[in-house]
Amino acid sequence: MASSNEGAELKLVSSIRYKFASLSGDEKRLSDSLHAQLVPLLDKAGSQHKAVRDAAFQAFISVNNFVKPIGVVIPVAALVAQYKKTNSPMVKQLDLNLIKQGILRLDQPKRRDLLPIVLRGISKETSSASAAGFFNIFLRLLLDIQIPGRGSKEDLTLREHTGLSDSVDASYIAQWLGKLFLLRQDLALATEEELDGKLLASPSGLTRDDITFLRNKNPQAWRPGSPASLSLPECKTKAVNFLASGAFTDSERHIPAICAAGSADSRITSIADDILKRSSVDLESKSIVQSLYDAHKKHPAAHRIQILKLLSKSVVACSFKTEVIEAVKQDFDLASGDNASVLGLEALRLNKALLAFLGWIARNRPPSTNDTHSIGPALVLILKDYILRQGWPEPTPRGNQSQIQDELKLRANAYETIGILARGSHFEHKAKDSLLKWLFDSLVSDPSVDIVVYIESALSSMMGLFKPTTSAGNRDLEILLLEYMALPEKQGRRTARHVAARFANNCLPYSNIQARWIDVLALGGGSSERRDVLEEGQRGLDPWWATKLHPDDALVLPDWTKLAQMFFNINHEEDENRMAIDQASKYTLFQDHHLRAFPIAIRYIKQILFLAALNEDKFEVDWESQLERQLENSLTTRDSIRKYFALADKESLLTILNAAFDGLRDHPDHGTEECIRCIAEILSFAPSATIISPLSTRTQELLPLIKSNNQKVRQLASKVFGILAPWNSQSATLISQLRNFIESCQEPSASQSAEYQGSIACLGSYFSRAAYYGKVKPQDVSDHAQFLYESAISVLQKGSTDVKTAALDSISQIWTANIHFPLKDDDLASTIDSLTKIALAGNEKAISTLGRLTIPSLADSSDSETEPVLKILDKLFGLSEIKRTEVHFATGEAIACAIARWDSEAVQLGLDVEPSGSGKSDIIDTLGKRPSRVDAIINKLIGDCKTTKPSLLKASGIWLFCVIQYCSHLPEIQSRLRECQVAFMRLLTARDELVQETASRGLALVYERGDQSLKGDLVKDLVASFTGSKTQLKVDQDTELFDDGALPTGEGKSVTSYKDIISLANEVGDQSLIYKFMALATNAATWTARSAFGRFGLSNILSDAELDPKIYPKLYRYRFDPNSNVRRSMDDIWKAVVKDQTIVIDTYFDAIMDDLLKSILDGREWRVREACCAAIAELIYGQPFPKYEKYYTDIWKMTLRVLDDQKGSVRAAALKLCMSLSKTLVTQLRENNSSSSARAMVTQVLPFLLSDKGIENSVKEVKFLSISTVIDVVKNGGDALKPFIPTIITHSLGLLSTVEHEAVNYYYQRVSEEDREGLDKLRSTTATRSPMFECIVDSLRLVDEDVMKELAPQLVSTIKSAIGMQTKIGCGEVLSTLALRHSILLPPYNAAFLKSMETQILDRNHETSKAYARSSAYLLRSASLEARDRFTSRLVDLYFEAEDDTRRQKIADAVLAVAKVSPDAFTDLEARLLPFAYFAKHDTDDYVSEEFEAVWSQHAGGSHSVRRFLDEITDIVSRGLNTSKWALQHGAALTIASMIAALSSAVGKEGQFADSDSRKIWPVLDKALALKTFKGKEKLVTAYPLFVLHGKNLWSTDSALAAQLKKIAIREAKRNNDEYRPHAFEALAQFASAREDLDMYAEAVSLVSEHLKPDDEAHKITELERKAADAALKVAMAAYNRKKMQTTPVVVLGDVASTMEGAKQAISLAKDTWFTSAIEIMNKAAASEGSPDSTASIVGTRWFRLLVADENDVALESHRSSRAKALDAFVKTWKRGIFGPASEQGAFQTEMEQKVKAMVEADRSIDVQKLLGQVVQQLAV
Repeated sequence: MASSNEGAELKLVSSIRYKFASLSGDEKRLSDSLHAQLVPLLDKAGSQHKAVRDAAFQAFISVNNFVKPIGVVIPVAALVAQYKKTNSPMVKQLDLNLIKQGILRLDQPKRRDLLPIVLRGISKETSSASAAGFFNIFLRLLLDIQIPGRGSKEDLTLREHTGLSDSVDASYIAQWLGKLFLLRQDLALATEEELDGKLLASPSGLTRDDITFLRNKNPQAWRPGSPASLSLPECKTKAVNFLASGAFTDSERHIPAICAAGSADSRITSIADDILKRSSVDLESKSIVQSLYDAHKKHPAAHRIQILKLLSKSVVACSFKTEVIEAVKQDFDLASGDNASVLGLEALRLNKALLAFLGWIARNRPPSTNDTHSIGPALVLILKDYILRQGWPEPTPRGNQSQIQDELKLRANAYETIGILARGSHFEHKAKDSLLKWLFDSLVSDPSVDIVVYIESALSSMMGLFKPTTSAGNRDLEILLLEYMALPEKQGRRTARHVAARFANNCLPYSNIQARWIDVLALGGGSSERRDVLEEGQRGLDPWWATKLHPDDALVLPDWTKLAQMFFNINHEEDENRMAIDQASKYTLFQDHHLRAFPIAIRYIKQILFLAALNEDKFEVDWESQLERQLENSLTTRDSIRKYFALADKESLLTILNAAFDGLRDHPDHGTEECIRCIAEILSFAPSATIISPLSTRTQELLPLIKSNNQKVRQLASKVFGILAPWNSQSATLISQLRNFIESCQEPSASQSAEYQGSIACLGSYFSRAAYYGKVKPQDVSDHAQFLYESAISVLQKGSTDVKTAALDSISQIWTANIHFPLKDDDLASTIDSLTKIALAGNEKAISTLGRLTIPSLADSSDSETEPVLKILDKLFGLSEIKRTEVHFATGEAIACAIARWDSEAVQLGLDVEPSGSGKSDIIDTLGKRPSRVDAIINKLIGDCKTTKPSLLKASGIWLFCVIQYCSHLPEIQSRLRECQVAFMRLLTARDELVQETASRGLALVYERGDQSLKGDLVKDLVASFTGSKTQLKVDQDTELFDDGALPTGEGKSVTSYKDIISLANEVGDQSLIYKFMALATNAATWTARSAFGRFGLSNILSDAELDPKIYPKLYRYRFDPNSNVRRSMDDIWKAVVKDQTIVIDTYFDAIMDDLLKSILDGREWRVREACCAAIAELIYGQPFPKYEKYYTDIWKMTLRVLDDQKGSVRAAALKLCMSLSKTLVTQLRENNSSSSARAMVTQVLPFLLSDKGIENSVKEVKFLSISTVIDVVKNGGDALKPFIPTIITHSLGLLSTVEHEAVNYYYQRVSEEDREGLDKLRSTTATRSPMFECIVDSLRLVDEDVMKELAPQLVSTIKSAIGMQTKIGCGEVLSTLALRHSILLPPYNAAFLKSMETQILDRNHETSKAYARSSAYLLRSASLEARDRFTSRLVDLYFEAEDDTRRQKIADAVLAVAKVSPDAFTDLEARLLPFAYFAKHDTDDYVSEEFEAVWSQHAGGSHSVRRFLDEITDIVSRGLNTSKWALQHGAALTIASMIAALSSAVGKEGQFADSDSRKIWPVLDKALALKTFKGKEKLVTAYPLFVLHGKNLWSTDSALAAQLKKIAIREAKRNNDEYRPHAFEALAQFASAREDLDMYAEAVSLVSEHLKPDDEAHKITELERKAADAALKVAMAAYNRKKMQTTPVVVLGDVASTMEGAKQAISLAKDTWFTSAIEIMNKAAASEGSPDSTASIVGTRWFRLLVADENDVALESHRSSRAKALDAFVKTWKRGIFGPASEQGAFQTEMEQKVKAMVEADRSIDVQKLLGQVVQQLAV
């Protein structure tokens, strides 16, 4: 049975083989037979019988031979199906072999149908060879498929239609397409031997096996020109388009798209980038991220860049520690250092992407709790190594200047990234210190200023790493910082002092001594130091800044004793807590350039000492001034400090004081004032026995200071002298020395003035302090006191101002100490008068001295009429007319001294020593208050506070304030505080701001010093005062009611007082004016009183009181009063009264809102309406909408009503409220834009914003603010905006043209047309990037089907009515956006949009027309076929209807836009658009031609496309020729010329056009040639001979046509156009050459003979004449009959020679043509078969002589070389016997040899000599 089956199978194989053999001669029948029987035959190759398999294989060999003719069609589909089903390897191999052959013969539709069959199950191929073969087949088929537009219905079903339904198959194809993108051309073409070397030299990401697969085991598979080869660029381009289609999911094409994105071909990368941008792949998936890291390892640099960009978007990627470190290290090794394999721009791009990735890692890495898992240190080391490879500390320049700049940017980025990575990383201690030192070294050494910024940034980032908790850790950082703080500038390019100071301040605690020393050094740089260093040093010493730098740590002040020990250490031995300084001195730290830090250190240690004494731990920003005020004005503070100093370390205090003395002595030029101030301030509180007494030995050192020209130094020195001298044993000598000097110069000169002032001040200071100490008694020093008094009085009468001041200070001190008093009435009167005179001049010291004159016990007298105190008080009260405020405060202090003496705090605050003995008992305790004077003064001051005299009112208020301030502890004052309060309340209504301030301060002071009952009464008065609506005014005629100039009456005068009001009323006869003005004044007084509230501590009174809740609405409204004083005061009160603003507003929200809405409606005063608007805006800001939802409508209603207020400021406030409401709406929309609240708000606010009150407002500020609000609303509106979308879009489009600045339009109207085009580009770009267009784009996101119904007609209307360029540009962009984002919604409206575009693309403005053209192209993507056809037909019609070039240019823009933007639509319409583009690319306008050339190149580009669309092209050419427009006729003619040239190229030199093509072309060609001559027609006439040559089949059978062709050629040659003639002559020559059936030599020569013969008229030959002669020569040399040349060459050569003998002039003008043509004709003659005749030898002689004629005229080497070649061709022809047997022409041969040899000898060119030598050799043979 088996034998029977075998036999049957053999018989079947044999019969099929025989049948194929019998049909092998008939291709059609053989094809049919193959379709029926080839598959059964090949199936037998898998038979179980060997004989059958062998027979089948032999039959396959035969079949393989039979199918070689290209006309045989192989059943490829059946073979593929068999391949998929069979399991036989032999069958598969045979199928594959035939499939490869047959697939090339299938037409395109069949190849497309084959693709799904090939792809289905392709991943299941087990054999690599078969898989490679099938993938190769797939690539061939891929080139033929049409890929639909993305998002179309066809695209969505493409996966199914291409056979990739199985995800395994899709992944397989995507994977190999990705590898295809990695295949470089050099690898594709490399031989097997070269492959390994190329892969090693330049890795591509492919293995050798991958390349073998992609090459299908055939190195020729991708070689251009090889049989059946593929084009690698074309395959890649098609592959990336296929990859972007719906055939693959995002996850399948993700890695392949990355492979494509790294391509060097921009056509591929642009699509791949788009794929990646649109990809929905989850970059937070660990598997995806792992695949990216795996791909990064294998792929080359360009692809790694793409991968790094993707990884830089994934937070999960930051958690792959090992992969990150490996990737970073690999990439830096690739692109940096001396061994880098990636160089140039690619290396820069890789490093840039890598640093961006590292920045992403630094910002998004997961927090690491374990040091071993911290990725930062490893990456920091890699980055550090990268910088070192660039060159460190100075980078090594590499490449050009641009590359150097790029490298520097990367270097800066690397430093910055180091800082970001270091922040939050866990470093080992040594590694951290090492990195910090390296960065400091980089900072001081890097040459680039730009990079330094990034190094400082990195250092700043590292501050968080340094929070040492151990002394050892502190010590290491201290040493490092001190090193760079003290680094000389010469050791680096810059200092690191600023950064070192910042580290000290941020990384070391405030209590750290060394850190503070660093700050002192920073400040010690002086004026030469950088500002930032000084600021950082100042911050470091500031304890308030310390609380901000270390907010989480309790502030601990440095130990002042340790500061003293370190700063003023004179021990030079090294210890662990002292910083080493090379140069030794008494104070080790202050040497040379550090000396300027000495006064800073003195000042700082003094401040820390006082802060420690006061135990301060809370600091405000102005803590220094607060400390100074406390020391000067607070007795409690001064007592606390004295107590602290009594218990403080005496040695440390003495160290500080001695250091200050040493500073005064050793370097008086540095910080003298700070040193003496330190001594004075510390000694003022120091204990006498332990500090002052030991230090008194240095009193002598103060004497030089009293001579100082610095008044402050003299004053402080005299003070210190007075404190120390009484304890000095040599004090008598010192006093005698000072007194002697004063006696020696009663009238000191200018040079003696300073010493005189110092001396007299020292005497007063000495005696007063000695009295306080109890060292002397007044009677003991009466002589000295009298001397001092007399000297002072003498000076007061004739001394200078400075001397007077010193004298006043001196006698003031001795009077305060109860020393001396002028007992004589004359002396007393003289003294008081002298002091009063000076006081009236505004001298505060004299006023104070008057007050001190009342302190001595002798000032009290029993006779009241002559009591000195009364006299002095009268003088003091007489100073009320002085306007200076400071004078009044000095007077108030003096009055307090007069009535309370040492019971007054003003006197007590001046005590700067510790009184003892008689000093305390006889002075301090004895000289107390004068009770009768206290009551009298209080009565007077309270009474004067009621006066209407402005100056006295002002002075009395201040004096009353001073008396309470200094004497409020006295019972006499305490009992009168309520009266004082009333007086101050009255002063609140004063118009003078200073009086208000005084009243405010006075009330606050009364409140502070009074009891609880008084405090309650004061609160009630205050509340009643500012909530009441009426204020009583008590006036007299001189009472000032208005500011001068506030109510002008003309002639420079104005109404100011009550008297002026009465005069004005009487003058005009209207007494009612008095009441009107008084009402105005009363109202002003009310608001003036309110403006005083809250100022200078008055608000604190209300803060402690319980208030009626009804006060809150009014108080809230007052906070927004237009008057800045009222507003400020009410703000202060609000802050004081309202402890928690949120709770109060929440509780009383309704009451406040009701009051505001009522006030805004009923308010008769504009200030109330304005305040209500501002208050409502503030009240609703930040509140949830439900809170004020019930008021929302009323708010809008009232606001819009006030918007038309007659007062401008009220309108502005209302507008601000409107804007606030809009912003509130935006906030609501952000929270929940779909809520009913949001919808209600949108419904009300958008119409307002879109009205002329908003975005169409004439006020620019309002308009732009409204636009901004609309933009915000649109951004956040969501679905709530949908009803308004059409209105928003159309309004916004209209506004695009109005937001442009007027200056642009002004400039636009005055520039040239070329400049306008450039300006239009900028304007269009600005329009599409403006906020308004952003609003439009955001609105378009919300468009749906319902919105589109309303939007479409409005948009069409807007497009038609648009006037401004920006609006038109915007309309175009809107259409483009709709087409891109909402293509599904467009089909119903596309036709209308495209219809409107038909006119818009012709807009006069070039940018506008281009924008509309681009929009049209986008619209075509989703348009129906009918709409597409209509629009493109209209484009063609518009082109042919265009009256000028401009319109055709706009059509060109439109077609090019379609070609680029909508290639799929273009492909569908290519039957119309490609022929049209081919026609239009020959337009006579250059712009039109270039645009259509781009269209043709993109979608066709080859001669085969011309052949494909021949019929359509000829039809459109015919249409062009039939128009009356010359431009179109000429373009049509040029199109015909180009078409003939393209067809000629396609068929080859000897090929023939198809008859149908020739018949189609001829009519339009004939018509085009009949046109008059025009520029460019030469191309047409040049193409004419080509048509004749390749159209032989047409004219060879039509004698009439043949004759017509000749007639046309002659006609064109006869045209009388000088430029055209040469081309027509050449065409004639080529025509004659092509028409072998005609012998028209004589006729052709006769036509050109005029240009061959010399011109008798002597003139210079023009270029056109030269060209004509050249062309005529070509005719004479080439128009001979080719057939005649074959049979009778001698006759032809004779005719040509005869012609040439008469064309000597033409030959001289066109030597190149002559010799070249001679070579050609000789070669033709040599190839002929004719025999010579009797004239042959004569013809040969004529030709030789023609060639060698005019030897001297052939001067150029090129001509001589051509002549030698022509002679060589002639000799070869002669040797062939064309000119008769050579053996019979001995004489002629000799003549030729001699002539040629002579030419050899005469020629100077070696090359020409060689050519002529070859001729000689030819003759000799």
